[in-house]
Amino acid sequence: MRKSTKITLISLITLLAAMAALYIGVGIYFGTHFMPGSVINGIDCSRKTVEEAEKLIAEKVQDYSITLAELNGVTETISGNQIGFEYVSDGEVQKLKDDQSPFLWIVSYFKSENYTMTARTTYNKDMLKQAMLALDCFDPGKVTKPQDAYISETASGYSLVPEVTGNELDQDKTYTLLTEAVDRGDRSVDLTSGDCYKKPAVYSNDTSLNAKLATLQKYARMSVTYDMGNQQEVLDSVTIREWMDVKEDGSVSFDWDKASEFVASLAGKYDTIGTEEPFTTSLGEYITVLSRTYGWMINQEEELYALMDVLEQGESVTRTPVYSETAMTRGENDIGDTYVEIDYTNQRMWYYKDGQLMVDTPIVTGNVSADMASPEGLFCLVGKEEDATLVGEGYRTPVDYWMPFFDGVGIHDANTWRNAYGGDIYQTNGSHGCINTPTDKAAIIFANIDVGTPIVCYSSSFRQGDNTIYTGGQPTEQTDAGTGDSSQTSGGEDGTQTSGGEGTGSDEAPEGTDGGNGEDPGNGEADQGDAQDYQE
Repeated sequence: MRKSTKITLISLITLLAAMAALYIGVGIYFGTHFMPGSVINGIDCSRKTVEEAEKLIAEKVQDYSITLAELNGVTETISGNQIGFEYVSDGEVQKLKDDQSPFLWIVSYFKSENYTMTARTTYNKDMLKQAMLALDCFDPGKVTKPQDAYISETASGYSLVPEVTGNELDQDKTYTLLTEAVDRGDRSVDLTSGDCYKKPAVYSNDTSLNAKLATLQKYARMSVTYDMGNQQEVLDSVTIREWMDVKEDGSVSFDWDKASEFVASLAGKYDTIGTEEPFTTSLGEYITVLSRTYGWMINQEEELYALMDVLEQGESVTRTPVYSETAMTRGENDIGDTYVEIDYTNQRMWYYKDGQLMVDTPIVTGNVSADMASPEGLFCLVGKEEDATLVGEGYRTPVDYWMPFFDGVGIHDANTWRNAYGGDIYQTNGSHGCINTPTDKAAIIFANIDVGTPIVCYSSSFRQGDNTIYTGGQPTEQTDAGTGDSSQTSGGEDGTQTSGGEGTGSDEAPEGTDGGNGEDPGNGEADQGDAQDYQE
């Protein structure tokens, strides 16, 4: 071997040995140091020992803070110092170092290693809570509480007030979100995405709320106007709303007791049945007469149901109450200018139609001495019948014109058994309660009167003189209720009427009929049978 070749070989071996020594030396170095490119939790730990790396991590921890992202781009920060935040070595960094192969250090120059580890830290949770509550977002003076959307009553009706979102945080949710973030070492947290803000329970687009609003707005415009003749009574929207109970789904119910009280108040104000009505007689005397079967009377039960139906519909209406009894007119006494007037003291009867006097005649009324006086009061004509037969115990008396008005008592012709009317006849030889009338006068009344016409019966306070008239001729002997014969027993069975006593009825009821029982005078109909049955 040549000397030059030998020298070259020795130099190469020396170089290789030196390089090997260097490589081994570097490997030995990286046995205690992190290799180049080693990044732990974002900290470059290249060529750092475990102790040096932990010191860097601890320094970074000392700089720890967490930022809270709040509404409207507002942020607030809690520092590590505020919560006693610090790093605690638990061997995790050493483990990362042990996982490295130091003699592969040369590879690290071409490939960096990014390590993520959970740096063990400690902090005081009580201090965290205190720091959290010290933030502006928990300052009561800067917090707006959320408010539900709601319905507001205004002077003109109802309106929807939108919800207020506010910025009030749920303390428990916020604290939980923060502790979890600090435990992970997170440096920011979003309170909105973390669902930490309290929210309204009801929004303006709530289906039930809007249904309720629609119901209230409908009733805010509603009224019920009662037509009471020459007056009106208005059930206004304010009162209706006081009666209402609107459910969350918009359905509505009403207070029946309050509605019943309202209907009762209408009846108390406008019913005239059972009241004393003022009346000026044909002889000029001012009297009051008890309205017994003629006048106005609201059927309170039926009207209550009708009113509740109207309220359920929710539409404004003008209505007339449901009546049990009605009169021909409304006014000072509901009588108007068409009526029959009977004065028992003067034994005189008048019939006016549309204000015109059509009949003025003496009459014979119930026998006072036999306790069969005709009834006093304001009554209603309940029927009219031609060629009827008056039936009582022991008699059947045909009449041409029968016009009952109360409990078997009525107006009828009596010329077949009477030839005198007026005067004092009624005192001892009166009827069993009916109004005995000259036939020609009864015919005029019958031809012109309508069912429902008021009959005013009273006893005047003065006697105007003897008004007895004689119709002429010899009356036919009859077994008749109008003769006043006290030997005749009034009253009967099997449908005949009982007379005697004021307003108790008359035995002069037509055969096959109760002669108008007065129980439902407002219906304008007498309970009548076949007219042929009235023939004797």
